[in-house]
Amino acid sequence: MPNAFAHRLGAGIAVAGAAAYIESQEGEITANTLFSGIGGALFGTLPDLIEPALHPNHRKFFHSFVALGLAAYGMTKLYDWQPESENRPFCRAAGLVVGGAFCVHLGMDSFTKRSLPLI
Repeated sequence: MPNAFAHRLGAGIAVAGAAAYIESQEGEITANTLFSGIGGALFGTLPDLIEPALHPNHRKFFHSFVALGLAAYGMTKLYDWQPESENRPFCRAAGLVVGGAFCVHLGMDSFTKRSLPLI
């Protein structure tokens, strides 16, 4: 079962990799990739903060396949959104980093012996 360190490491690497890929498609890789990885690592345990892992059966809604699907759908909408005001691009990027870390956490949990509940 992944522990907090494994969740943070996995989320940091996955989010930084996704940011690097997106930036490479748009031109060049910037420091945003590093900041995305750090943010991914910081939020890699977000589902466990919402539903603390105090016992083996702690996985409820925020550790479910439905929550994973909703987060992925929200990230798709956020990625497609084209912000028009000055501060909105930061909000978009932050939402993608947090959503990515959340999805990576649930993805890692889905491969454990207990997996994830449907709802």
